Amino acid sequence: MSTPFKIHLFAVFLAVAAPVAGAANVYGAPGAMNSAGYRTAVPEKPVSYGEAIGTKLGAGFANVLLSPVEIHKNVVNTTNEGNLALGVTAGVLKGLLHMSGRAMAGVLDVMTFPYPSEPLTTPQYVWENYGVETRYTTPLFKMKKLQ
Repeated sequence: MSTPFKIHLFAVFLAVAAPVAGAANVYGAPGAMNSAGYRTAVPEKPVSYGEAIGTKLGAGFANVLLSPVEIHKNVVNTTNEGNLALGVTAGVLKGLLHMSGRAMAGVLDVMTFPYPSEPLTTPQYVWENYGVETRYTTPLFKMKKLQ
């Protein structure tokens, strides 16, 4: 790859990653979590259309690129619940399953980013609430509350 192409590719990556870093949690305030770490039905403040689709696009790319972290997350969580042998076997299998689920949800978010919908995964990003198992319970394409 030529140097100008690498620089252009890096600039595109920064443009995509900025909404993730800048709008840490547009889809719900940290106080909207219950004690188990899952989102509750607390009314959210409306966000602008641009903010909603930017966050959805950034979260989609983050979920696709960082979906392999689900393996480590599930190995750690399963080991903490049981023992090391269970964590290494069942944790890896559960992590592979959640990795594919998070990657597919990320691809769907990237493909449908112009439609500002609620996140498909809970927690939205793999690094949020690391001790909580990922769930996919949001109704598909539930419209986001806009300003």
